[in-house]
Amino acid sequence: MIIGYVIGQATTQEALILAERPVRLGTYVVLEYDNVKALGLITNVTRGSPMLDDNMNDIEIVQRLKQFNNSIPVYTKAKVKMLCDMNNHFLMPDIPPFAGTPAREAEDEELKSIYSQDGQIRIGSLIGKNVEVKLNINSFARHLAILAATGSGKSNTVAVLSQRISELGGSVLIFDYHGEYYDSDIKNLNRIEPKLNPLYMTPREFSTLLEIRENAIIQYRILRRAFIKVTNEIRKKLKEGQIPFSTLNSQFYELMRDELETQGNSDKKSSAKDEVLNKFEEFMDRYSNVIDLTSSDIIEKVKRGKVNVVSLTQLDEDSMDAVVSHYLRRILDSRKDFKRSKNSGLKFPIIAVIEEAHVFLSKNENTLTKYWASRIAREGRKFGVGLTIVSQRPKGLDENILSQMTNKIILKIIEPTDKKYILESSDNLSEDLAEQLSSLDVGEAIIIGKIVKLPAVVKIDIFEGKLLGSDPDMIGEWKRAEENERIAKGFADFGTEIGD
Repeated sequence: MIIGYVIGQATTQEALILAERPVRLGTYVVLEYDNVKALGLITNVTRGSPMLDDNMNDIEIVQRLKQFNNSIPVYTKAKVKMLCDMNNHFLMPDIPPFAGTPAREAEDEELKSIYSQDGQIRIGSLIGKNVEVKLNINSFARHLAILAATGSGKSNTVAVLSQRISELGGSVLIFDYHGEYYDSDIKNLNRIEPKLNPLYMTPREFSTLLEIRENAIIQYRILRRAFIKVTNEIRKKLKEGQIPFSTLNSQFYELMRDELETQGNSDKKSSAKDEVLNKFEEFMDRYSNVIDLTSSDIIEKVKRGKVNVVSLTQLDEDSMDAVVSHYLRRILDSRKDFKRSKNSGLKFPIIAVIEEAHVFLSKNENTLTKYWASRIAREGRKFGVGLTIVSQRPKGLDENILSQMTNKIILKIIEPTDKKYILESSDNLSEDLAEQLSSLDVGEAIIIGKIVKLPAVVKIDIFEGKLLGSDPDMIGEWKRAEENERIAKGFADFGTEIGD
């Protein structure tokens, strides 16, 4: 069906069409000319009248013209972003369309050949079309950012993607900041308690948690010696059955404290020893709810074909940072071990999802997670570790990490500075697509990157089941609270009558 015709000057990047009927933003169109079959996306629509242009300033003229509404000429113009030449391996057109080139609405079968055939995971359908959009699972190794304003559908998107990846036999590890997934109805759910076991930590990692600065050489040497000696001793006792599991945590604390007490002979070393002791005791107080020497390694806890969820809801931000960074390090190191030997390490690829990523990957603060997320962003693809970051505050994210998220699912974004920040950190997001972000409805998204053959404007499927990220039923909760208060008052009055 013809929508309109090209007018004015066009380029291989964009064209302007004069529409012969109303047309929607986000409509896919086809322009055929000079052996080119160009697929385009309408990114801007304007309507006007040559009789009532911007120079009109007499309201009486407008009122008189409105009495003869049918006589007022109107027009609709639409800007078309050129996406590819379907006759040339989906490359960009190398010849622009000429004025008068007809633009017709793309047919479902044409769009299915682009969006429905090469992917393995259905994410939703093109807006306004009966065309499913499938994502290329292998390209998740090039990392993904899911960005949106609050309430625009981030959690729903994560749930849909995670469940469908697990149904393919894949493995996802979600760091659940708000408990949205831990108690959800996601199929193939594997719940993981957040624990840190020093027996699986390196001396440098442990010293970082103690906040021993890199230039504090003497403090680090004191801690390193004590940590290696104590962890080796505990491993030996465990192997020989000389230490019960129930006393492991207390034994670690006491052995570390005793060993640190013996360190340092000179005044300088004694001062450093006291500083390390103070930091160790503060560490044990701060992380007492997550330190557990009976806990197995995260590599043993994550399962293939599962949506593995680590609940962070009971932790403060320091503890969250410690847990997430340690797990990311173990996953990356373990995948490297497997690639080298095939006999040890994590035996399957995994996609790690960091919710509220602006907290862990802030552009203004250095966190433990930020270091290991950066490592995965740079190295993960080679070892089968994909990183997905989820945030409603894109401008708060570290720009280096965000720029390495080759794929992006961007839902409704209203804040202009957020849109500008996303645009500047994305090689494959154009300004005209970015402008559409504020006009998206809840659950609608622009998808760009290697996970799709071409940019797609998609209605994300709705997750079927309970998900705690949805808006609360505030009126319902107020009514239930009111009812509970009434019942409680009734019991109180009844007790008073008995007492009388």
